[in-house]
Amino acid sequence: MKLPEEFVDKMQGLMAKEEYEAFIKELKRKIMIHSLRVNTSKVSVEEFCRIFPYELTPVPWCQEGFYIPRGFKASKHPFYYAGLYYLQDPSAMLPAAVLFPQAGERVLDLCAAPGGKSTQLGAAMNDRGLLLMNDISPKRTKALLKNVENFGLKNIVVTNNQPQNLKEIFPNYFDRVLVDAPCSGEGMFRRESRLTIAWRRNFHPSVCTPLQSDLLNCAAIMVAPGGRLVYSTCTFSPEENELQVKGFLEKYPDFKLLEIKREGISPGRGEWVGDPFLNKTARIWPHLSRGEGQFAALLQKERSGERKEFPQFASIEPKQEKLLSFWDFCSEVGITPPSGRLFLKENDLFLLPEGLPVALQEIEPVRTGLFVGELCHDRFLPSHPLALALERQEVQRQLELPVDSYEVLKYLKGDTLLANEHSVAGNGWLLVTTNGFPLGWAKRIGNLIKNYYPPSWRMR
Repeated sequence: MKLPEEFVDKMQGLMAKEEYEAFIKELKRKIMIHSLRVNTSKVSVEEFCRIFPYELTPVPWCQEGFYIPRGFKASKHPFYYAGLYYLQDPSAMLPAAVLFPQAGERVLDLCAAPGGKSTQLGAAMNDRGLLLMNDISPKRTKALLKNVENFGLKNIVVTNNQPQNLKEIFPNYFDRVLVDAPCSGEGMFRRESRLTIAWRRNFHPSVCTPLQSDLLNCAAIMVAPGGRLVYSTCTFSPEENELQVKGFLEKYPDFKLLEIKREGISPGRGEWVGDPFLNKTARIWPHLSRGEGQFAALLQKERSGERKEFPQFASIEPKQEKLLSFWDFCSEVGITPPSGRLFLKENDLFLLPEGLPVALQEIEPVRTGLFVGELCHDRFLPSHPLALALERQEVQRQLELPVDSYEVLKYLKGDTLLANEHSVAGNGWLLVTTNGFPLGWAKRIGNLIKNYYPPSWRMR
């Protein structure tokens, strides 16, 4: 891999000789680090380690993160399709772990796509509170939505808005805000060599720093009094890291920098920008830790001022007669009807998060809450997100497919199954599970089990 000369010269000027040599040597190694993060909203870390087919090595800075053996095709395993884990670079697990959201809080992921950090935040919140995920790219927002749905998250709002618009609507509102900012991507050179070309053309630090400053300005306004903000990048550039934080603190004296202390990480390089105080920030270096380049800063807003409040979103509950097919479906599969507010948008049924602010009507979200299914005249068609949001004990009619069976692979590829090969009584809807974890829907019709696994989700 040929690194940009300007980048090499800059790092050589910043680092001592021995450190620079170790850094460059590791950066040029042809190595791919594989890791996953457990979805603790579906399975405990202890249970996951017990049922996973290989021994796992913990990621030191994230208690749900694990290194996985080379050669294991994690994206082809049924547990991946059940949403039990997310495939993520170990260093990328740091920012959300540092933000550490709590159940019941209001949390904003300002640059959320494709959803790795959002799924981590959502799992930590355990479906309590409100998680708003935003990205300005419509295409990337689709990937974000798919990933959070695969995780079975319910307390979600996905938006596709400019941060400046959100700033105007939600001042002093969020308890925790994550700004995983677009950056020059130097920390990912080893993993994606094509980024060295993009660095020269479109993602030079001088191009990225103004955007990062704008994002931080928006985020500062949206953090509630006493709330916390994490700023992160996957680059080595001090202009995009410590210097950004230094400028932010000068502009917003009502924020203070908190020290990040976690096993396996290194302190920031405040000396590179003339302020050793900024060593309270955190870095991950490929020559010092088992991961790619990462930077994170944890900031807290003073408690002075009032937290912004909004009236609750006044949804109109669907008339009971419109929901008859849904209640029939619940009875058929043995689901306890969901507690919470159901909302009908044309023929699509949604379960809304609690405490939904009325201000969301101003930004036209891509998705609000859990998509439950579609009402089609006198029939109800359950959604795939509903299946993945359910817990194993919530549904009576299940079709259990062994995790290591050919049948589970057939299902994930969209094939029809034969009813006489499975102990399923009677016609009707079934929740397909493996190891007790939901995968999706199927429907027995005579001797056939019709597959309702969505085409865009199927195993290739």
